[in-house]
Amino acid sequence: MIVVVFEEVPWGIEPALAIFFGGLGGGSFIIASFTSYVAGEKFKEMMKFASYVGVVSAILCILFFSVHAGHPERAFNLYANFPSSMISFGSTVLSLIIPLGIIYASFLPPESLPFLKSFLPWHANVKARKLLEAVMFMLGVCLVAYTSFVLALAKVNAFWESPLIAVLFFASGVSTALMATGLCLAVLYHAQYVEASRKLYVEMMHRLDVADGYMLLLELGTALMYVYTMLHEPITAARLAATALVYGELSALFWCGFIGLGILVPIILLVLLAWRGRSAAFIKLYAPLMALASLLVLIGGAVMRYVIVIAGQLPLLTAH
Repeated sequence: MIVVVFEEVPWGIEPALAIFFGGLGGGSFIIASFTSYVAGEKFKEMMKFASYVGVVSAILCILFFSVHAGHPERAFNLYANFPSSMISFGSTVLSLIIPLGIIYASFLPPESLPFLKSFLPWHANVKARKLLEAVMFMLGVCLVAYTSFVLALAKVNAFWESPLIAVLFFASGVSTALMATGLCLAVLYHAQYVEASRKLYVEMMHRLDVADGYMLLLELGTALMYVYTMLHEPITAARLAATALVYGELSALFWCGFIGLGILVPIILLVLLAWRGRSAAFIKLYAPLMALASLLVLIGGAVMRYVIVIAGQLPLLTAH
C-alpha cells in the first residue's frame, strides 16, 4: 500500500527530503552560531562540522525541491528571486544561506587540510566571523521556520495547518542538526591521537547528547499532541490523515521508524551516554554509541517528514 501511495500522491519522497534537509541545514547554522556565542573558540571543531553540514544540507534541499519540480538543472536559478510571497521568501533564504554559508565555512577550514589556510587569509579574523555568525543564525532560523510551515502554505489539508506541525518540524530540524554534528565528531574521534584532543571531542559529544535529549523529548511530546489533536479534529480530511498515520497504512513507519527508532531508542542511548558515557568503563563506547544515536535521529527525522507529507495527501486519493 505504501508503494501505491508513493506512486500516486503529488508530493512524494523528494519534497519530504527537501523539507528534511532544509531543516537540517538551517538547524546546523543555528548550532554553529550558538556554539560560538556560548563557548567562544573552545568548541571550534563543533562549529566547523555544523557549518559544513549546513552548506551541504541547504544545497540538497534546493536539489530535491528542483528534482520534484522536474528541472534539477535549474536548481539555483529557481531560488534566486526576491521574496514577493511566503514561498519565494523560502527561495530567497536558500539563495542567501548557501553562498554566505560557504563564506562562513571558509573561516573554519579543516585542520586535516592545513594548506587551505594559505588560500583563506581571512580565516583568522574572528571579529568578521562573529559578525557573519549573527547573519547565519538569523538565516538558519528563517530556513528552519520556512521548512516548518511550508506544508501549511499548500492549503491542501487542515492536517498540515496545525501550529504543532511547525513546532515539531522546528524541533526536529535543531535535533537532527545536533546529531549530524555529533556524528561527525564520533566518526573522527578515533582519528585523534592526542589525549587532550580526545577529551575535548568527548566533551563536545557530551554537550550535544545532553542538548539533543531535551530536543527529542520536546519532539516526542509535540508529535503525540499533534496526532492526538488531529484525530479529534472536526475536519474530516485531517482525521483521515491522522488515522492513516496512527492506525493505517503509514502506522508502521510512524511508530517504528519515527517514534521507536527515531526518538525512543536515541533517548535511551543519550541518557546512557550522559549518565555513564564518560566513565572509564564506557569511554571506549562513547563514539560508537553516539554515532548510532545520531544515525537513528537523522533517519527518524526523514521518516517523520515523509509520513506526514504522505498522510496529508491520502484524503485526496480517497476522495477520487
